[in-house]
Amino acid sequence: MPAGVACSGPPAASPTASTAISLPDVDRSAGAGATASLNEASGEVILPMSAYWYSDRENVIVNSAVAFLIYDCVEDAGFTVAPWGGGGKALQDYRYGQWSRSLAARNGAMPEIRQIPGVMDEQPERPPLSAKQQETEVKCTNSVGRAGLPELLEGLAGDTSVQNQITRNAVALTERDSEYLAFRRAWEDCVAGKGLKVSEQGSWNLTSGGSKEDEIRVALLALDCKEANGGAGKPYDILAEYQAAQMKDHQAELNALADEKAAAVERAKQILRDHGVADAGL
Repeated sequence: MPAGVACSGPPAASPTASTAISLPDVDRSAGAGATASLNEASGEVILPMSAYWYSDRENVIVNSAVAFLIYDCVEDAGFTVAPWGGGGKALQDYRYGQWSRSLAARNGAMPEIRQIPGVMDEQPERPPLSAKQQETEVKCTNSVGRAGLPELLEGLAGDTSVQNQITRNAVALTERDSEYLAFRRAWEDCVAGKGLKVSEQGSWNLTSGGSKEDEIRVALLALDCKEANGGAGKPYDILAEYQAAQMKDHQAELNALADEKAAAVERAKQILRDHGVADAGL
């Protein structure tokens, strides 16, 4: 039964992303003062537009509610279902490479995978299902769909919403920004001066000797070079300003979206309450 609660972080930025879309003319100074919040321990990044996407925890709640509705459908068809339990996972935002010294010291350049608490304890592994029940579960999954609960996640394929346009534009505008480009060049010069090589053009990863110890050494040196040229969070702050600058022209739409998101999360919580999940688990 697909509960669909796993989350993933935004992909690493592509060196060609800024040329792949037609960009609006955005004055970054209109978003001056906006910043990104980077959690050094968990790898989570909070940007101005994060308010209009589900948080990792909200995504688990909404998807768990959808799963329960699918279970109802399967049980109505005469089958017994063991409810899904356990948490979700989310990937560290690494579009500009590693930025956390504590995570670099543990993972090197590999992004951290953080655990998101679930709404129920993890259940024992499900027994093998009959072909008829498998068929029923597929039918119920398709018929329930999202049950009217929006899928407010950044970067979904085919998403033409205003929030995704703002987010996508901000990424591409950041890659063209003169301050970002200067930061990038200074970083490349710095790592080259330490005898390190970028793994491929446009990447924020560096080649290493292959051992975990060397991967960590290289990641920390790469981080030193970011910190020496404005700080590892600088690209994210530029991104935050491009988001904020665009938000000013769409605030009414975003306010409506915030209301829609809040309503969806509350409805999902009520579905879970109706299925025996205590408020303490929400």
